[in-house]
Amino acid sequence: MRNIRLILQFEGTDFCGWQMQASDRTVQGDLAAALRELTGRDVVLHSSSRTDAGVHALAMPVSFRLDTTLPLKAFVLGLNSILAHDLRVMSAEDVPDDFHARFSARGKTYRYRVQNGRVMQPIERRTSWHVPVPIDIDALRAGAAHLLGEHDFSAFRAAGCDAASPVRTIRSVSARWAEPPGGRILEIEVSGDGFLRNMVRIVAGTLVAVGIGRRPPGWVRELLESRDRRQGGQTAPPRGLFLVEVEYP
Repeated sequence: MRNIRLILQFEGTDFCGWQMQASDRTVQGDLAAALRELTGRDVVLHSSSRTDAGVHALAMPVSFRLDTTLPLKAFVLGLNSILAHDLRVMSAEDVPDDFHARFSARGKTYRYRVQNGRVMQPIERRTSWHVPVPIDIDALRAGAAHLLGEHDFSAFRAAGCDAASPVRTIRSVSARWAEPPGGRILEIEVSGDGFLRNMVRIVAGTLVAVGIGRRPPGWVRELLESRDRRQGGQTAPPRGLFLVEVEYP
């Protein structure tokens, strides 16, 4: 029995998230169907993250066990010949028997993209949040600094979050301007040991509120101390969020 890890990349607009559903298209559903067609068997898939509808991934690890002699390239070339164009297997490798895509993870990095300009660029509409008001990146960075370290992030998690503890450690938060042709994209990147439900999207919405001058940078610290989601910033739309990397020992 082999333990195989795939690295997936997908544009999540037309997916209802990762987790398989009875009637809606999901990343897990498409991948499971493709594996069934390739191998003739039903495979139990474990992902590093349960992404929400509309969220994207540059490199999502997925692991599964399968008794097969198929070469690894079959799980790249073969699956990609079956999958739709918005989902791709970037690589495949055999991993140790105790590896699990979710439970072996030691950290994750997410990127949130904000399109900043008076007129929305249609070419960016599926992969960024359009904010027409000018953003002060220095104020945004000052607010982001309050997130570093270990905190109770109760004010930054969605209702219905089933995590046993709201305490998480944020290792880094950065903000930079990317300059695609025709406009400006602000990229907010957050790395930590793990994230609560919608936490990165709430962080993005909170920091944008600071960047556009709606709130002062110190408001971020006040939110952390309040532990009250009702006082927090908006949850940024899913279309701007990308899973960038998952760290393993």
